[in-house]
Amino acid sequence: MIEKERKQLRTEREQLLTLLNQWDPAGLIQDGASRSEYDRLVDPLFSLLSREPREAEIVAFLDREVREQFGVTPPEPARFATKVLTWSRMRDLTQ
Repeated sequence: MIEKERKQLRTEREQLLTLLNQWDPAGLIQDGASRSEYDRLVDPLFSLLSREPREAEIVAFLDREVREQFGVTPPEPARFATKVLTWSRMRDLTQ
């Protein structure tokens, strides 16, 4: 059972990284950066999502983290927060 849970967590982590890469808040992926460029955001964002935050909390997290870690203002953090919150809720329904 533990192995199944680990595999599920890896899959979900990869899905969240894919969403971050599609959003590409610092424009790094479009400039040819590694797929793992936003990896450092995955675990803290995953942790935040596990607490069932409001959308405003996710927006604040994204804005702060992208500014601090990448030195840019993220494009449309509210739109991405909606997307990631929807993903998280869908994930919860399948568990």
